[in-house]
Amino acid sequence: MDYRLAFGDVARLSDDALVKCWLSPELVAAAPAGNRRPVWLAGRVLLAMLAEKKALPLLETGPNGKPQHPELPHFNISNSATSVAVLLGDNAVGCDIELLRPRKRYLAVAQHSFTPELYRWLENLPTDIQLPAFWKLWTAHEAVVKQQGGTVWQIPALNLPLETLCPPGRHLIHLCVHNTLIACCGEVSFPDDFSPTLIIA
Repeated sequence: MDYRLAFGDVARLSDDALVKCWLSPELVAAAPAGNRRPVWLAGRVLLAMLAEKKALPLLETGPNGKPQHPELPHFNISNSATSVAVLLGDNAVGCDIELLRPRKRYLAVAQHSFTPELYRWLENLPTDIQLPAFWKLWTAHEAVVKQQGGTVWQIPALNLPLETLCPPGRHLIHLCVHNTLIACCGEVSFPDDFSPTLIIA
């Protein structure tokens, strides 16, 4: 299998009919209340669809809160705005998505979060391409730290090289779907034609 990627719309994926079809009652009962609930359900419905696992069971929580389950391949879920993505792999994977949108003080965030080399590179780019470059750096860092089972607070310690944006022995790829940037990180290289297996738009 190596890798499989899915991308979808939160509102469609959190529909009651899909939730009942793909998620076990125990998993639905564990869903949070409030604004977080549709995103949480959508990610797990998309996971079940991609893994072809109806009545997805209650997931276990690994270190730093990363969901996992012995009956499933390695996976990672990410969301941004109204979209969600799921990456499956034979080994540990990390996935991050970000809607390509304006962000205030992104250079300050970059200076705090990235190495001096990466920050200088970003700062010296023409102004009109700085923000897209920032999102590429940010999603790369998020995907790598999630692949390692870490948290966003560990991003400043990653020390990613500009050439690859991932540590030695890891592989990273960027894709763009519906104005959303997706970064995927894994232990083996991604095929040149890698793209989402499943899109629920």
